[in-house]
Amino acid sequence: MKNSLFWDDTKYIVNNMTQLSKLLILPLILSCGQIKTQKKTTIEAPVVSKNTVDASGSGPLQPLFSKARFDSLHSWDFGWAILEPINIAKNEEDEKLLSKRFTPGQKALYYFWYLDAEVTNGGFIQFYWNGYGKYLPSIMDGLKLIGDSSMLNLVIKADKEYTANRKKFNLQREKEDWSPLYNNLKKFEEYDHVYYATHDKTMDLIEKYAREHASEFVKFE
Repeated sequence: MKNSLFWDDTKYIVNNMTQLSKLLILPLILSCGQIKTQKKTTIEAPVVSKNTVDASGSGPLQPLFSKARFDSLHSWDFGWAILEPINIAKNEEDEKLLSKRFTPGQKALYYFWYLDAEVTNGGFIQFYWNGYGKYLPSIMDGLKLIGDSSMLNLVIKADKEYTANRKKFNLQREKEDWSPLYNNLKKFEEYDHVYYATHDKTMDLIEKYAREHASEFVKFE
């Protein structure tokens, strides 16, 4: 099952995919073929699985995992299965500490899930509006690690578009209304469609990397 990090609980219900945890989801508005959402999400504590690692410990996060399950799961189901045990941060401070224990592969998966949760819910505009741009360096590092130059180039283009229109974002923040951004910044809609068409490939590359570097993600039972 596809789940998002600890912020979003309802993405991917269609297509047998669920979100990571308890984020209050933005209502969706369909207009001109693009997805729009109306208010900022809030963060709640994650749902912690029985197979998580100790958040208070030190050293790499290497949860016990069934070899048979590791071999049989694929794509988003596989990604969520190896992500869920390390999805244990209850707040941003916890996350800062945990991220220091992530392997390069875990970082690639963890931060890509942020990008995917936001863009597939409300496009790149939602990604930036909700403040996830701060994770962009980690997202880009992960895309480089798995060799996904296409997604990396798309993210770079979207970030340039955001930088060029930052003042418009700030203005709409003051008004607490992001709908004009969807109406006026049509380039983002183009990038969104490219993302929807290609994000499965990114997940496939993460899976490929994880299978070649299993010890970065799990310890087999």
